[in-house]
Amino acid sequence: MSQIKYSLNINDIHERYRNGSLTPTALCLEIKARIESDHDYNAWIYVLSDDELNRYIDALTDKHIDELPLYGIPFAIKDNIDLAGIPTTAACPDYTYVPEASAYAVQCLIDAGAIPIGKTNLDQFATGLVGTRSPYGAVKNAFNKEYISGGSSSGSAVSVALGHAAFALGTDTAGSGRIPAAFNNLVGLKPTRGRISTAGVVPACKSLDCVSIFGHDSYDVSKVYDVLDNKNDADDFTRVHRTPDKIIHPVSTIGIPDSSYLNFFGNQAYENCFNKLIARIENGGVTVKRIDFSPFVAAAEMLYQGPWVVERYIAIQQL
Repeated sequence: MSQIKYSLNINDIHERYRNGSLTPTALCLEIKARIESDHDYNAWIYVLSDDELNRYIDALTDKHIDELPLYGIPFAIKDNIDLAGIPTTAACPDYTYVPEASAYAVQCLIDAGAIPIGKTNLDQFATGLVGTRSPYGAVKNAFNKEYISGGSSSGSAVSVALGHAAFALGTDTAGSGRIPAAFNNLVGLKPTRGRISTAGVVPACKSLDCVSIFGHDSYDVSKVYDVLDNKNDADDFTRVHRTPDKIIHPVSTIGIPDSSYLNFFGNQAYENCFNKLIARIENGGVTVKRIDFSPFVAAAEMLYQGPWVVERYIAIQQL
């Protein structure tokens, strides 16, 4: 794994732009070189050419950092989310199409000054939680290639963790965003369903799908979310932002499954890691409360054994 010269936190990039030590062109070239050196992680399906990147870089020529919240910030896009003129595959070559327009969320980011680097690998049709179910190769964990990366937004998570992008878009229907974020030491946000428009996203289960965000820290994820939290009148599933001011409460209590629902399937190493994490949380002053996990299990059974499976099948049949 090569080392990138620059921090990819949004504030750090903007500070370098302001003091003249970095330009969007130089950063994109450095990132492309790193992607090439890290090709064996299988994180990417399509990386924009220099000419394709220049289209977005040139659009910033007459703009200023203070005008655009994501000015010159490079990002990755899970390849079930459209980017105009670039193939969308959903990790299925036979399904490939080239969209004329970008997904609503992608266009919001571009309008805010962000630069798309390319399309990332995923469990085919966003179906899987391990990152290995792709004809473009199994995506490898950013910290140990022998470990799974998590899925289905595997490439998006690994691209951020490896320093190929400042942030990335994924999707999350049943864990596809949060799981790879956790496995690659990132902040992963699954917003309330409908808060980020899914227009231009290949559906896994349209009534449940969410566009998710991967970032290096909570500040970056929040900044990206602020750009994306818009009502899209063309999207029947979009929701109106009902709280004009953010209210952030420090975490004082977390819930974990009671012992009857904790099953490590004989893997002592995982159990030890889990227990160490709980002890660390408690030592930090947070109360850990064991809860009845049965309602969550029932909800999961509805997702995988109920009508949403049919919806998923029908959505792909129509595309």
